[in-house]
Amino acid sequence: MIFVATLISRVSGFAREIVMALFFGTSLSTDAWLMASAVPNLLFNSVNGAINVTVVPIMTEADADYSRRSLERFLNEAFTALALLSAFLMAVTEIFTPFIIHVMAPGFSRDPHEVSLTITMTRFMVPTIFFWALSGFIMGILQSREEFFAPAMTPAVINLVRIATIVVLGHMLLGIRGVALGFTLAVIAQLAILIPRVRAMGIHLHFRWHFSHPLLRRMAVIAGPFFLTSSVGTIGILVDRILASNLVVGSIAALNYSYVLVQIPIGLVISSLAMPIYTRLAQHRSSHDMETFRALAMHGFRLVLALLVPITIWFIALRVPILRLLYQHGAFNGRSTDLTSGTLLFFAVGLPGFGATYYLQRLFFATQDTKSPARFSIVTILVNIVGDIILVHYMQADGLALATGGASWVNAMLLAMKVLKPRRHANLQLRPTLLALSFAGAGMLIGTEVLYHIMHMGTLFGLIRLSLALILTALVSGGIFFALLYLFRFPDLPYLLSRLTGRRDTAHTIR
Repeated sequence: MIFVATLISRVSGFAREIVMALFFGTSLSTDAWLMASAVPNLLFNSVNGAINVTVVPIMTEADADYSRRSLERFLNEAFTALALLSAFLMAVTEIFTPFIIHVMAPGFSRDPHEVSLTITMTRFMVPTIFFWALSGFIMGILQSREEFFAPAMTPAVINLVRIATIVVLGHMLLGIRGVALGFTLAVIAQLAILIPRVRAMGIHLHFRWHFSHPLLRRMAVIAGPFFLTSSVGTIGILVDRILASNLVVGSIAALNYSYVLVQIPIGLVISSLAMPIYTRLAQHRSSHDMETFRALAMHGFRLVLALLVPITIWFIALRVPILRLLYQHGAFNGRSTDLTSGTLLFFAVGLPGFGATYYLQRLFFATQDTKSPARFSIVTILVNIVGDIILVHYMQADGLALATGGASWVNAMLLAMKVLKPRRHANLQLRPTLLALSFAGAGMLIGTEVLYHIMHMGTLFGLIRLSLALILTALVSGGIFFALLYLFRFPDLPYLLSRLTGRRDTAHTIR
């Protein structure tokens, strides 16, 4: 159910990017829009993510230790605190928007119109801070009650509204400014799904001006470090855009289009697996059933690795035909594809790091440990910034993508070294897992490259031809990957196959 909802959301999200590429390509206007959206997105990832993730373990604790009335008091106090925090952030951002943009986009100073355009669009989108905070809070409440469908569908609502506003407000009426205005309208629209669902549970949020509930303080303590943790990816993107503002026109857009592509499997596949596991892990931790907690955590980690390897190989080997099929239409021309293919390659190299980090962080969050991921996030940010500064001089936009991808590997390795200790998790089966994935991945890469050259995909054009070639390559190379996993006895392959075929393998079921 979560996968279907997420699939709809991701397909609509990608359709949004295709429409954006069709009308605006890798132009100066697109660069200005992406820079303007950086501040709201940074605050969204930080505030919304911190609220969403911390509410789940807090709510499970409240269910076990507090009365219904006390829980309602906590929710209303938290809602009021979030409203005040959001209002403060909105006011500060609106006042200092010109200064923020001049600092963030030093390369835009060569064109005063571009600076003015970026400032205007940023101010259009600042109000989304409040609506992101509210939606993150409600989604956390719903997920703690194992209501996953509505939260998973909200991105689809946002994307559909954004597509409509890109066409009507952006292309037909207001130009790129209409895209920014439509972004704000889309964020507000998601509440049409979330508010009815939380009210159906008997929860009616209202302001409460007494902040005395012990869970509110606990939530603030947990959310503080996570605020930093959830900012890592966005800070990396922000630094990339700051440096890319000094590069050729279209560099910011190329980084965005390729980053969106590699994040699709994280949002579609990895989050669909991690979301229900995270809720169950929080429940097992609250009931002190640590044996089941460890078994489920490691089972999920092995499956995450098995899903990430083939997706990474497809992105690396097939990046040019993928870009031609999905983006190269209208304003997105051959130059845009050339500019984006390099950034896509190096973001794809970091895909296993992005995916593993996403999953491993939730193992920490389920135990209400947000401090360890926060410490690792500081290291990751520093590695990313240093890598950006060094590599941008030698590789331009490609170097920025490589630095971000490499930093994601550092983050994943730091998390893994702490949480995946053999003496704590005897059932990890790390050696057979890595052995099977290494041989299967190598065989799949060879098969993909052979098919790429046989079908001359490097020079292939046409929607139907590219689609058929990519589908055939994916099926054959995917078959090679699973065959080699079976040959090298990947520990969770029987379970994975049983789920894909709809049969339940009781020997591998983790409750």
